[in-house]
Amino acid sequence: MSTLQQYPWPTGKTCAVVIAVVFDDGVDAVALAPDLPTRSKSYSVWQYGARRGVERIRHMLQQHQTAATWFVPGRVAASHPDTIRTLAAEGHELASHGMHGERYDSLDVAAAQAALSDSRTMLMRLSGQEVLGFRMPQGRWPRRFEQLIHHAGYQYSATLNGDDVPYSHTNGLVEIPVHVELDDRPAFQFNFTPAFPPGHSRMPDYEGVLASWLWEFDAYRQYGSCCVLQIHPEWVGTPGRISMLDAFLTAVKRHDDVWLTTAGAVAAWHRSLQLQVPDTHPIAVYEAYRQERGLA
Repeated sequence: MSTLQQYPWPTGKTCAVVIAVVFDDGVDAVALAPDLPTRSKSYSVWQYGARRGVERIRHMLQQHQTAATWFVPGRVAASHPDTIRTLAAEGHELASHGMHGERYDSLDVAAAQAALSDSRTMLMRLSGQEVLGFRMPQGRWPRRFEQLIHHAGYQYSATLNGDDVPYSHTNGLVEIPVHVELDDRPAFQFNFTPAFPPGHSRMPDYEGVLASWLWEFDAYRQYGSCCVLQIHPEWVGTPGRISMLDAFLTAVKRHDDVWLTTAGAVAAWHRSLQLQVPDTHPIAVYEAYRQERGLA
């Protein structure tokens, strides 16, 4: 263990690993490119994720006896109710990814509150779970957005990037940081002909992406951090790429000191510690800057 490790994980554990499955079924892509449904070839990639990728990821997680956190928009949950019920029955955690792929930085307070509440209600009704987690679909984090999230009944967010261990917002909402280097989307989304979105690169080799994930995991374990692997059914759920998830989980499970768990369990653990956020933490810097300059 590095001497920098300070976060107090459960007894015998030096780090945490969370598998976060983002099941958008194209809602996020359509929000960015409204004409996508008219481009059958490109749009079929997301349809494939729902038809084949979800099942393949489910089976791989079942094989490893691992529960994941599935971030799902309310609209997608309503379109795939049987899938949501199956995931819940298999022991996975359901969490919100908004309602319609909306940008909360472009909504007024009432509209944002409605979307947050409607998504949570839909997921709870279909899963039978208490839905406690939220991940922003797109856009910038509005100032004091944590207050709206908490007011809607959520206890944690997995959206921001300002750390590599959990921390709490000033209102008690837990943040589980995520990072792009542990996301399959930058590696595999931009592989269409023509490129979508225009100008992006082509597909990298699988071994290189997996090696990056494993390097990250090794470092997170060394520093005692929270490693969140973010995968999408349309990208990792193909016959070839599903082996990357297999290899990643196999590597993680070689270590008895790794806590392989859900985002909700990590958030609950962090709340139990009642840790205070230092004034020097990134989450506190912006508000301190505004106060220093007398800004509202």
